Amino acid sequence: MFLRKVQPGSADRSYGIEVARLAGLPVGVIERAREILIFHEKTEHQATEELAPRRAGPVQIQLFEPVNYEIAGRIRNLKIDELRPIEALKLLSELQEELKRQ
Repeated sequence: MFLRKVQPGSADRSYGIEVARLAGLPVGVIERAREILIFHEKTEHQATEELAPRRAGPVQIQLFEPVNYEIAGRIRNLKIDELRPIEALKLLSELQEELKRQ
């Protein structure tokens, strides 16, 4: 009989150090791992704040840019199975240039 149940989704934190402790690694190794983890979590938080400082109020992210229906139509009508790799790259380059001009 198991004491835990595996569920889909992500965990709220890493349990690697606990697994190492349960596996019987030396106490000194476990303590050092915890120190390193605390250091990394602290520096990660600092880097996140520096790169993306919090703004006042809610932030709305834009998931989709406005659609260019002409380009969307060209893509929709492509016969992908008939394109050679070089033709696909050329087409992508052309579409990218068109979008830059808009």
